[in-house]
Amino acid sequence: MEALVTLGLVGNIVQFVDFSGKLISKSIQLYHSYDGALAENVGVEAAAKHLMVLNKKLKDGATTAGDKALQTLCLSCQNAAIDLLVALDKVKVKDRQQKWESVRKALRSVWSKEEIKGLEDRLAKFKEDLSLYIVVDLRYLCHFRVSATLTIYGLQRASLPVQAGAFR
Repeated sequence: MEALVTLGLVGNIVQFVDFSGKLISKSIQLYHSYDGALAENVGVEAAAKHLMVLNKKLKDGATTAGDKALQTLCLSCQNAAIDLLVALDKVKVKDRQQKWESVRKALRSVWSKEEIKGLEDRLAKFKEDLSLYIVVDLRYLCHFRVSATLTIYGLQRASLPVQAGAFR
């Protein structure tokens, strides 16, 4: 029985050392970072902001075209991006070179890692949905234009013999 207790204690110590190592590493990263953000979050934040810009263009086009389904999808995507940016802002150091704030934000970053990952996944899902919607919409438009072109071509071709015979 003592062996199991010892094993449990060793496991807890290893978890504590691992957690402390992550906390110290992230604190140092935040303390020395130029923009007060962790390197792992900088790319995510840039991608979310870029997606918001593209999403706004899509939403404006959907509003002009009167496409309510695309407008709703764009609004959901925008809300997901805002939620992610707010969560990332909460783990960003505002006052550079503040040791305790760096430690606090690093601790919050470790604790909210799963939340941020979930928000990233949610935004990625909306991005996929938008891409699929656009592909299907483009396919429909291409099919419609090809059908219209073939119809016009067929009408022109059908009228050629009539016109040719009229000039004889």
